[in-house]
Amino acid sequence: MTTVRMPVRVRVEVTEDRVDDDLVWLVTDAVDAALGRAVDRALTVRIVSEAMDCRAAPTAICFSGDPLPGRVAGALEESLLTSVDLAVARLSRRTTTAGDEPDESGEGEVRDDDRVQLGAAGDAYLVPYYDQNAAHISMRLDGLPRDRDTSAGRRPRRRLSRFQNSAQVWAEVVRRSGGAPPDSIAVVGAPASGEGAFVAFFAFDGERARQLDGMRLQVWDFKSGDRQAQLTDNIGLVSADQWSLYGQASGAAQVFDLFVEAMMVELRQEAGGGGDQAELRRQAERKIKRLPDWARVKETLYLYQLTADGSPVWIGAADPRLPRGPVDVLVLSEDDPDTPKDTYGKCPPLNADEPFSWLGMFGLLHDSPSTPDTPFLGEQDIALWPHHISVRLSHKVAEVAGLLHMSPGNYVGGFLIAAMVHIDRSCRTLVRNHAPMAPQLRNMAAAFGAIKDLEREYITHMLSQDDKHRLRCPIAGHAAEWVAAFAGVFGSARDDAVASMFVTQCQDVLLQVLLASGDELSKRAQNFKSYMAMTRVLLTVMLADLPELMRLRQALLEELQRERVMAIGIPGGLTAGWIAMTGQVIGSLTPDPDAPEPKAGTVAPFKNGPKVYDGKGRWWTLAELDAVLSAERQQVTAIDPVLDKVPEVEDLVEQLRAAQVLDAYASTAAGHALTTAVDDIFKSLLTDLIKENEHWQRKAAADRKYAFGLANFSPDDKGAETDIGAKLSGIHKIAAERLRPAFTDEEAYVTGMARLAETEIGKAELFEILNLVGMTVLAVVCAPLAFAVGAVQAVEGLETAFEHRDLQRAMLDADDILSKAQVEAEMWAAVINAALTVLPEIPSAVRGARSAGSSLIKREATEAAVAATQQAMRNIAKRLAELSLEHFTVEFTKQLTQGYLINLALSKAMNRITDAVAHQVAVTGEATIGDLGGVLDLAIEGSPEGGTP
Repeated sequence: MTTVRMPVRVRVEVTEDRVDDDLVWLVTDAVDAALGRAVDRALTVRIVSEAMDCRAAPTAICFSGDPLPGRVAGALEESLLTSVDLAVARLSRRTTTAGDEPDESGEGEVRDDDRVQLGAAGDAYLVPYYDQNAAHISMRLDGLPRDRDTSAGRRPRRRLSRFQNSAQVWAEVVRRSGGAPPDSIAVVGAPASGEGAFVAFFAFDGERARQLDGMRLQVWDFKSGDRQAQLTDNIGLVSADQWSLYGQASGAAQVFDLFVEAMMVELRQEAGGGGDQAELRRQAERKIKRLPDWARVKETLYLYQLTADGSPVWIGAADPRLPRGPVDVLVLSEDDPDTPKDTYGKCPPLNADEPFSWLGMFGLLHDSPSTPDTPFLGEQDIALWPHHISVRLSHKVAEVAGLLHMSPGNYVGGFLIAAMVHIDRSCRTLVRNHAPMAPQLRNMAAAFGAIKDLEREYITHMLSQDDKHRLRCPIAGHAAEWVAAFAGVFGSARDDAVASMFVTQCQDVLLQVLLASGDELSKRAQNFKSYMAMTRVLLTVMLADLPELMRLRQALLEELQRERVMAIGIPGGLTAGWIAMTGQVIGSLTPDPDAPEPKAGTVAPFKNGPKVYDGKGRWWTLAELDAVLSAERQQVTAIDPVLDKVPEVEDLVEQLRAAQVLDAYASTAAGHALTTAVDDIFKSLLTDLIKENEHWQRKAAADRKYAFGLANFSPDDKGAETDIGAKLSGIHKIAAERLRPAFTDEEAYVTGMARLAETEIGKAELFEILNLVGMTVLAVVCAPLAFAVGAVQAVEGLETAFEHRDLQRAMLDADDILSKAQVEAEMWAAVINAALTVLPEIPSAVRGARSAGSSLIKREATEAAVAATQQAMRNIAKRLAELSLEHFTVEFTKQLTQGYLINLALSKAMNRITDAVAHQVAVTGEATIGDLGGVLDLAIEGSPEGGTP
């Protein structure tokens, strides 16, 4: 036999004024966590997880240290025993609970009624103890062991044992005590008629027993309204272990106060142990005033009580002659022969349509998500669960409600689903609070741990109580079906909540960047004079050689373009050979020592390609120029990101340098005019940027999903790098880095994000397929309509590209969200797509496939795709060198007649153009239509050696 032990020791040091209900929940939560870890570890052991039988051992709750108040100790013990029951239920969900089915091993025994004891602590059974010479001891049981031949599957209902006279009562006491009755005892039973109950007091001197006294146990029945209460015999089976005097009073006022105090005990128990004292007293006074005068108006009052584990189960008035105790109590009970036939689980099937009605009321696409104010699939009110379960569930529901700032619900399942919808709904309106959204999102994420605990405990209770046949219709007997339906609806709502939080986190990231950028721009505008003094120094010192280097680069590009034009006239098969041979011949020539020094800007052929002379003794390759220019731009924009927004910054540098020269030669007025012109450019730029920034702040705040659309999910297998099945980039990556650590339930985040990524990737792939297939079919059926649709898509692509370019201008230092290279590449892709739409030589199938490249822009433009399709593009370049552009276009598209080849080719070609544009922007700061030749050359040949695409 394998035993799973779960010893838990909790040490708590608190001040005396904190020993209250909060201490109960503090300790319970700690024990819950420890037991949960123990169960999780145990289930990793195969012999435990695959066990065919699981039986719970007795649980002992021990206290040490300073004594606790009785009420707190009792509540704590009850709560901790429930925690253990939950842990055991998790271990035994796959197995048979002890006592549920007869033991067929031959090691068990048939129940012996003579060894059954009923009393204070509930059912007990006499068993021989190994360490006391096989003497019998009492073992506390959850339920009585059953006979082997029972066919009902459940033990009969219990009732108070019925007796004709006191002799029969004492005989049963002797039998139950194994022939050794106590010296004194109070016995609770029922008269032979079965109506009501009595308590009888016996004394035993070792030889003879005497009944000292006795009385009927009655209770007050308070009818609805203000009608007078009636004394009734309506008492069923009770559990009690002690009889004692509750209190006594003399005088009308004191008698009334004692009545009220006793009534408050009952009301407090009905309220779960809490309630406002003033309100409880008010209700108690109203009830006591409804007692008849003969019972209420007295000069002397004695109230007695039956208690179980210190808690009163009955309080009533009695003659002062009765023992004041405390006296031990034995409650005598028996199987009820009139137990009705077990009909548990004979409920109608659960409503299969109800989960779909819940799902139809929420979701990311729903304008106003909500949930019905009803229990989910007929679940029962929290108040109808057993008291110890009800208290725990109420506490956990209140905890979740407090974390999410929502009202607690009466139905746990419906409340959990509503909590997820509440998160989604809150995320949609966070921006209206005019408060930072990030802390609010973190608070929501922090609630998921408590939500998971409540969900897991509720499901465990649901299944466990169903196993014990304690649920009501319609769930009775259908708990497993209920749990499956609930898991589907709750899981969907939780995924929607996580996705909504992620979308809002993207919005917060964008707004924070825009707000910070707007603040920086405003500071520059407000301190413009100081700002321009620094900026002029920055331009004239760090970018002093920028104009010369740009002129050298332009001269080198013109020579490269001339060589390409010349190469077009050479047969295609000889192009590469001719260029290589020319380089080898030139490299073998010995320079003439007497030749005059070339002028700056002179381009000459070398073995490794053409170089340009700077007039200072150095020959530059294109790759070397690009590396220096790119490094200078990165350094200066790192100091002031506004300079990245300045067009043709080399012209401004030249103007400032000219102003310095004029100032040096006493032409102060002319120099000042040039300087003022530069200042005016920056003043106008700052004004425009501030206006654009304010516009985008309003747009980002109004459209929650706009920021989310600035990046795409890329398919990626789950593994070490990603556990959501997708690669994140741009604003998605930043949002995930900020949101994920705040989640106290990692599984909820991963599941929700995986579903969101899968949905978005599926939508993108479906759009591409529809574009490819749909446009092709449409072109065959109605060519003019295909052209019109293509034109609309092209315009939409251009509008999006222009929007992203304007947004990028309105942000400072935000390349992680949207870089200048990215938006320029997107602009080029949109222009090329528009061109493909209107070129008459291009088949309609290509117009459908052209979107294959544009979909890659957002996630690929900022990455250096150096390894992508180098050889494939060289083969295309080889063909392109032999053809005119028009001829190439026609021949190229003729060869790519199959849809997937068109898709693949355009994707690769667009990647190359994207990289080329990104390289151009890094070097020159922009990529205009005037750079068309250079960009296409770079796209065809690949990046220069040593350069950065």
